[in-house]
Amino acid sequence: MAHLELSKLALHYAQSNTAEGKSPRTIEGYTYILSLYIRYLTTAGVPAVLPALTLDSAREFTLHEQSRGMSPYSVQDEVRGLKAFASWLVREGYTPENVLARLKVPKAPQKLIELLTSAEINQLVKNQNPLTAYGSRNIAMLVSLLDSGIRVSELCDLESTNAHVEEGYLKVMGKGAKERLVPIGGVAQKMLWRYIIHFRPQPSPGNNRLFLTIEGEPLRPNAVKHLLKRWGRNAGVPRLHAHLCRHTFSTNFLINNCGDVFRLQQILGHTTLEMVRRYVHLASAQTMVNSRPSSPVDRMGIETLRGYKVDRMLNDDRRPSRNSFGNHGPGQE
Repeated sequence: MAHLELSKLALHYAQSNTAEGKSPRTIEGYTYILSLYIRYLTTAGVPAVLPALTLDSAREFTLHEQSRGMSPYSVQDEVRGLKAFASWLVREGYTPENVLARLKVPKAPQKLIELLTSAEINQLVKNQNPLTAYGSRNIAMLVSLLDSGIRVSELCDLESTNAHVEEGYLKVMGKGAKERLVPIGGVAQKMLWRYIIHFRPQPSPGNNRLFLTIEGEPLRPNAVKHLLKRWGRNAGVPRLHAHLCRHTFSTNFLINNCGDVFRLQQILGHTTLEMVRRYVHLASAQTMVNSRPSSPVDRMGIETLRGYKVDRMLNDDRRPSRNSFGNHGPGQE
């Protein structure tokens, strides 16, 4: 075991994950994280063999990633990837115990996400021509993302036979090869019908994807992500990205009482309520701002403050006073 190269173990790990049915994106992510760790060891002059995977080296790798300006969320993903690899090593009998069991995932700032507003969505829609194949498809995709909360990978993999537009739901294949039903509303139905009936091109042979390129080929997730980024920039909404649509859907689902957290969990395809709690927090914050709760100072009824006339005070402040440097110099009063 002392001479087992981590690169070969990473290859075995990828094959094992493939056999277990994990998504190509998940496998690619794990492989990339291990390649970063192996490169770190090699650069540090440490042979990239199994005994090099230790708690100390993993912590040093974490500090190294933080020091080079990596996003806290990216560092979290890398640490989770290493921990998952260490757990697999135990299961496969490569190590007698989990050497990274005590490795903690570093904390990341919990920032409130600014959701897409109705005005921004209007800007995005107005930026596309609904009377063209390109514009009709893009609007249908955006509305589907905002109205169902599905991931971009799920949107691209959606088969036309699984788009039950008339019945008002989509059947998507999520993470872990788990199918689920996702409801859609009237506006999404209308936009999808418009695209399907009038503008969807003839699919290429053997291809049954709902959303297609102009040439009839399947759309790829990276292509959609780049499309959204470019679209947002052109429409004056540069912060648009695919996952922001998912955040916007989830929070608005709760704000508008479309269902409870358990229903939202099913729609999003989460195995636990952990991620859904984030949206509960977002929805509470958004509701608090929208409802404009009573202000403690407003309710105290401080008459002197109520009597202030802001415009008059500002005008008075701008008007030269007798105490300025005109009639009296400083200290001459």
